[in-house]
Amino acid sequence: MISRLLARKRLAVRYWGGWVATRRGGRQIGPRPILALHRLPDPHCLDCGGTGEVECGVYGQDEPDWADCDCAPFLPLAYLWLPKRPAFTRRRHLPHDPWCTDPNCTHNQPPF
Repeated sequence: MISRLLARKRLAVRYWGGWVATRRGGRQIGPRPILALHRLPDPHCLDCGGTGEVECGVYGQDEPDWADCDCAPFLPLAYLWLPKRPAFTRRRHLPHDPWCTDPNCTHNQPPF
């Protein structure tokens, strides 16, 4: 029922794993995980055609740039900060040998 209500109002709930926000004083908060309520692009928009992105570019450039359309702003309407994972549950990666091409390799000898 909630998904039908959100679809009717063109809203979506998204998870962002590393959201960074800025306080009024200019100090950054984050990166922290959040659940955010976003507005979806208008399917009848004449500028973007419902994709939320507009192709723009400079003459002479090989690849075009993409800009956000006005019908779907990137910033969330509302968000809920989620707690960080405890430090003991985070995965620690062992240093990888740069000489070895196999990512699962455990030897310490160079290939020569």
